[in-house]
Amino acid sequence: MTAPQPAVCETTLGEPLHAGSRCVHCAQPLVSDAFAPYCCRGCRAVHAILNKAGLTRYYDLRSGPGLPPADLDARHIDHKWLELIEEARAHERGLSRVELDIQGIHCAACVWLVEELFRRQGGAQAGLMTINPALGRIELRIPPEFPLSDWVDSVEGLGYLLGPARSTGARPSDDLLLRVGICAALAMNVMLFAAAIYLGLREGPVYEILNDLSYAAGVLAVLVGGSVFIGSAARAVRRGILHLDVPIALGIVLAFIGSTWSFFFASGEAAYIDTLTVFVALMLVGRWLQQRMLERNRAQLLADDGTESLLTREVKDGVVRIVHCIGIRNGDRLLIAPGDLVPVDLRVVDDTVRCSLDWIDGESRPRRFEGGDTIPAGAFNVGERAFSGVALSDFAASSLVGLLGSDPANKGDGPLASEWWSRLSRYYVVGVITLASAAIGFWWWRSGEPLRAIEVGTAVLVVTCPCAFGIAAPLAYELVLTQLRRLGIFVRVGDFLDRVRSMTRIVFDKTGTLTTGVLEVVDPAPLRRLADAEIAVVYNMAARSAHPKSVAVRRALEGHPAARFAEIEAEEHTGYGISARRADIDYRLGAPEWAAGPARSDGDVVFSANGKVLASITTDEQLRPGARDEIDKLEQRGYELAILSGDGQQRVTTLGASLGMPESRCIGGKSPEQKAAYVREHDPARTLLVGDGLNDQVAMREAACSGTPAVDRPFMASRCDFYFVSPGLHPVAQVLRASDSLAHVVRRILAFAIAYNLVAVSIAMAGLMKPWVAAVLMPLSSLITLAYTVMMLSRRGRPWRS
Repeated sequence: MTAPQPAVCETTLGEPLHAGSRCVHCAQPLVSDAFAPYCCRGCRAVHAILNKAGLTRYYDLRSGPGLPPADLDARHIDHKWLELIEEARAHERGLSRVELDIQGIHCAACVWLVEELFRRQGGAQAGLMTINPALGRIELRIPPEFPLSDWVDSVEGLGYLLGPARSTGARPSDDLLLRVGICAALAMNVMLFAAAIYLGLREGPVYEILNDLSYAAGVLAVLVGGSVFIGSAARAVRRGILHLDVPIALGIVLAFIGSTWSFFFASGEAAYIDTLTVFVALMLVGRWLQQRMLERNRAQLLADDGTESLLTREVKDGVVRIVHCIGIRNGDRLLIAPGDLVPVDLRVVDDTVRCSLDWIDGESRPRRFEGGDTIPAGAFNVGERAFSGVALSDFAASSLVGLLGSDPANKGDGPLASEWWSRLSRYYVVGVITLASAAIGFWWWRSGEPLRAIEVGTAVLVVTCPCAFGIAAPLAYELVLTQLRRLGIFVRVGDFLDRVRSMTRIVFDKTGTLTTGVLEVVDPAPLRRLADAEIAVVYNMAARSAHPKSVAVRRALEGHPAARFAEIEAEEHTGYGISARRADIDYRLGAPEWAAGPARSDGDVVFSANGKVLASITTDEQLRPGARDEIDKLEQRGYELAILSGDGQQRVTTLGASLGMPESRCIGGKSPEQKAAYVREHDPARTLLVGDGLNDQVAMREAACSGTPAVDRPFMASRCDFYFVSPGLHPVAQVLRASDSLAHVVRRILAFAIAYNLVAVSIAMAGLMKPWVAAVLMPLSSLITLAYTVMMLSRRGRPWRS
C-alpha cells in the first residue's frame, strides 16, 4: 500500500463540532453532541459535583482549558494500600506523616481544589498539606482523628487518582538544570574575558590572568557539561548505536583538544575556548528541554512498580491480611473484595460470583462463576460482596506477570535517538573528521607548518559543532510535546514522535478504545415514557446496584426531574437482577426471563411490575464521540486500519460495520498471544496499536508504537508510548499530524544547519576563520534557528502548537 500522506506544517489537528463550541467543564472543543454542552460523561459528572459542593472557584482559578476527567463509573479503584496506611496510623500517636502520589493534577486550580477538600475535612485545623504538582506528590501531616479515607474518596470523586508514594522524587532534569546553571555562568564569564582580548588586550599580567581563567573555565565546562554528552556517546558506541550525542561529544572533545594544544604548545592563547563553553551550555539547554516535558508527562501517572506493587488479601489461620502478590503460592486462600483484581487463576470456593474479564478478552459484560469454577488471572470482582478462592498456581506462573511487561520508556535514549538520527549522526561524524583531516593535510603541505595546520583543523572542528540543530531540534520537540499535553495527549517515550511518522497501519482494540468501555442504554425512550412514580422506582433500584447494566439504566435517567434518590427496600439477586416492593407492587429490574417470565421482550434488560413489562431496555457499548469521523479521516490519509479484539467475532464485525470497515479487517475472539501473533504477521515495524486492556500488552510489545486512553487503569498508560484523556479518538490523528509537522520544521532546521556549515567550513578551510568570528557565528546561527523554530511552532490557530 502507499504510505500515508504527511500533513504540511500548517495542518490543523482537529476542529470542534461547531465553531466556538467548548465543554462547559474543561473548555476543550466539542467533537460530538452526545453529551453537549459537555465533551464527555466525566466532565458532566464532575461539573455537577463542583456546583453542588460550592467549589466553582476552581473555574476562576484555572487559566485556559483543562483536561477531561475519566468516567467515574468505569474506573477500577483499588484501596488496599490505603488500608495499610490506616492500619499504621492506628498505632501512631500525634501527627502522622503520609506521602501520596496523585494522578491528574495539572494546574493551580487543581491544587486549590485538593487543598480545599482537605480543609473541609478539618485537616487545616490541626494538620498540614504540601503539594508538589511537578512531581505529582502530596505530603500530609494529619492527626489521628482526620478522616483520611473520606478525603481520598472526595478527591477521587473529582476524577483524580491517589496512591502510595512510590516514585523517588529525583529527576534527571534536576541534575541537568544544575549543570546548565554552572555552564551558563562559565560561558558568560568566558565571553566577557574573550571580549576584552578581542578588543585589544594582548599582553601583560591582566591578559595572562584572563587567558588562564578562560582555559580553566573551559576545562570546567567540559567536565561539568561535556561529560553528559561524552558519557552518553560512549555508551551508545559500546552498544553499536550512533545518535546525536556522538557528533556533539566529538565536537566537544576535538575542539577541546585543539584549544589545549594551542594553549600549551602553540600560541599560548586558549583559542576557541569561549566558543566551546557557549556550545556546551547551549547543548545542555537542549538536553534539559528534551528531559523536562517527558518527565512531566510520566509524572502525571501514579508511579508503577509493576507486579511488585500489586496487593491482595490472604486468608491464613482464620485471619485476613493484605500481602504482596509476589508472595502468593499454589494453594493459598485469597479473599477478593468488590473492585479487587484476581492476581492468579483462582478456584471459587463460595457460591455464585460476578467478575469482569474486560482486561483479558475485552468483553464489557460481567460473567457469572459458580463454586468450583476457575476465574482467570486479570479478572475484576464487580459484584456487591467479597468472595474467596484457592490459588491454582504461584504468582510467578500467573499470566498476569507476562501481560504486564515492561515500561517502553526504558528502551530508548530519548528524542533524537531514532534510526534516522543515527544515520544522520554517522554521516556527520564521518564528514567532520574527513573535513578536519583534509584541512590539516592541505595546510601542512602548503605551509610546512604543523602548528598552522592544527590551528586550521581546530577552526574546522569548532565551526562544525552541531549547535544549530543541537538546541533547535530539542526545542521543537519541547514545543510540540507541550501543546499535545494541553490537548490531553501525553507522550512518555522520547523517540515516539520520530517512530510514529513511519507508521502505515493502525490497529485498534474494541472495548474501551473504539467504544467507551461501559454499557449504555441504546434507546432511553422506553424509560422516558414511564410515569414519574415508576421512574423514581427504577432509578432508585438501579442506583443500588453496581452491575454494569444497572449503572447504564441509572445514567440514562440522570437529569430527569423524577430521578431523585429516595429510600427504598431493594434486594439484589446475583446473576438475575434487583427487586423492590412498594405499595403492594413487586418491581423487578434485570434479565428478561426473570423479571417478566414468559412475556416477550426485545431487550436484554426488563423493568416489570407484578410480572408486567413496563420497559424493555437494550444495552450495548457505545462508540467514542466522533469515532466514525476519525476513522474516515485516517483512511483518507492512507492508513490501513484494523480492529483486533478478544470479544466475539460477531460483535466485532457489527461494530466494524458501523465504522465503515470491511469484515476482513475486523478480527475478534483473539487471546493475548493470538493478538501478538497477528501483529507480528502484519508488518509490525509500521504498526501503531491502540488498546486499553492487559490483553493488549503482549501485542503492544510486538508493535512499533503503542497508545492507550486507559489512564484510569493500573499499568496500562505506563506501558505505552503515549496516552490520552480526551473522550474521542481524535488524539490518534493529532499525534500523527504533530509528528509530521515536527518533521517538517526539523528538516528546515537541518537545511539551515547544512547551509551554515558549508559557509563556515569554507571560511575555516581557507584559513580565514578567527576565534572572534567563530564566537559570533555560532551563537548567531543558534539564535536564528531558535527564532525560526518558535515562529513555526507557536503560530496562533494551530491547535497543537505552543
